[in-house]
Amino acid sequence: MLDNLTDWLNEQTLITKLGIFVGLIVIISGVYWYFFWSPNDVQLTRLNSTLQTKRKKLTELENIKKDLPNFIAENKRLEKEFKIASLKLPKEEELPALINSIYSDISASGLEPVVFAPKAHANKEIYAEIPIEMKVKGSYFELANFFDRISRLPRIVNVRDLNLKRSKDSNARNILLDAEFSTVTFRLLPPMPASDESKLKKRKSRSRTRSRKK
Repeated sequence: MLDNLTDWLNEQTLITKLGIFVGLIVIISGVYWYFFWSPNDVQLTRLNSTLQTKRKKLTELENIKKDLPNFIAENKRLEKEFKIASLKLPKEEELPALINSIYSDISASGLEPVVFAPKAHANKEIYAEIPIEMKVKGSYFELANFFDRISRLPRIVNVRDLNLKRSKDSNARNILLDAEFSTVTFRLLPPMPASDESKLKKRKSRSRTRSRKK
């Protein structure tokens, strides 16, 4: 059979022989591409993408490594500031005395207390807010004197939601104000057990996921 094929090729013209040769090259190239080059090309593309991702990650890690001393120094600075600030937050046993001090400053400033109502504590992540709903009556200078007094307390006390209006008891010589606001102090919460902290993080993660879906 091979001899017959050889004789048949010898009988063909040069152009036919060239056409057959080119056809064989095309067929062999197609087979090679389909079975060998194409799978390797896909794998090469995937490996190249993985390499680019790892190079990007390596660059990020190298940048973090360069900035690590700055991160450490900044973390130490923040920890120091946190410790200093925490000293100004009242402990649980100090809260009654602090609330009494705020109430005493009302009279000491010359204001007339109308409402003085401590509210329920509002727990945040690492601290709790202790708000006091207040309504007082007095002059502008008496009110300013009160705010000055609470700003000098050894513990942090903030004033929120201040609302001022002229009192009905005012006259031409003596202008009085009705002031409604909240004073808020804070206390640190005890460290949360690791198991509870993990549960809290999971709840927050689920909450964020629901918010994105909405």
